[in-house]
Amino acid sequence: MASSLAPSDGLDADGVRAYRLALAREARRYKRYPREAIEAGWQGTVEVLVAVAAGGVAEAPQLVRSSGQAALDDAALDMLRHALPATPLPPTLRGRPFAVNLPVVFELPD
Repeated sequence: MASSLAPSDGLDADGVRAYRLALAREARRYKRYPREAIEAGWQGTVEVLVAVAAGGVAEAPQLVRSSGQAALDDAALDMLRHALPATPLPPTLRGRPFAVNLPVVFELPD
């Protein structure tokens, strides 16, 4: 999924891509499939928006598209909240506001 701001906005596309990948990698460390969702057989994809202000501070993750299950949505937002402080901002993006969308997929094994 691409960033919300296009390279034509003067952003370093490689920097945005690198940040998005680093954030996704860090977020995976905090991914927890809610027990109630496993027991109920709930699956789905949650789309989360992370906006970073010009000062380099990431805003709280926002739900863009629900999985249809609040437990999965909450788990996705929680994992991004934990990952944000541990994900460094590339130097080429400092001083520039931007946003990235991240899909979080919850799938049970067959």
